[in-house]
Amino acid sequence: MIVTVRTTTDARAKADALARGAVEARLAACAQVSGPVASVYHWRGAIETTEEWQVEFKTTEARYPALEAHLLAAHDYETPEILAARTVRASEGYARWVERETSPDPAAEGPVVSDELPFFVYGTLRPGAYNHDRFLAGRIGAEADAVLHGAVLYDGPGYPYVVPAAKGRVVGTLLTPAPGAYGELFGLLDRLELPVGYERVAKDVVRTGDGARVAAWVFLAGPDAPLGPVIESGDWFDRP
Repeated sequence: MIVTVRTTTDARAKADALARGAVEARLAACAQVSGPVASVYHWRGAIETTEEWQVEFKTTEARYPALEAHLLAAHDYETPEILAARTVRASEGYARWVERETSPDPAAEGPVVSDELPFFVYGTLRPGAYNHDRFLAGRIGAEADAVLHGAVLYDGPGYPYVVPAAKGRVVGTLLTPAPGAYGELFGLLDRLELPVGYERVAKDVVRTGDGARVAAWVFLAGPDAPLGPVIESGDWFDRP
């Protein structure tokens, strides 16, 4: 999910430095500087008026904590403005560009991310579950049983949610889109999953048939996901 983050500072040069630093660190895909604007605010018992410059960053929800920490360290204000807002809708191409440009160095963190990864599904989109035929019919080229390690499965109101953990495993299915169907499926799954509390993250899963480690998109629980009880088996089909 794309997140727009805004801060302000009292000089154009400072705004440019904040923008460039975040983009160079791959904490934002882009940053836009605008101003000057007149800011009126309470500060230490008085009303102040200051000319400021705004910086607006485009990042992902997964990268927001690192961007916030970076801005707090780089900013010279005692209490800088840092406001974040989730984007309700975005074009598929732009969303993928933001995701790609804010991905950390793949050699340092996580699996190598390519544009067209398969999808690991573990709930209502699994074969045999009620949303599989409804949304995926005709769009899937191959299906394979797989397991995500280092995660815990929670039941929720209507949907299960996965949360990374030191231990645990989640059972699911690896879905490879049919030839020519990737773009359509990518956009469809984002529209289905992101608005109801998920974040799309690249993770390594283990294919059950041959034990191969495969990089895949996994929809993990976001900060506001409505988590229910833990499903101890890690298999949504085995929930009580």
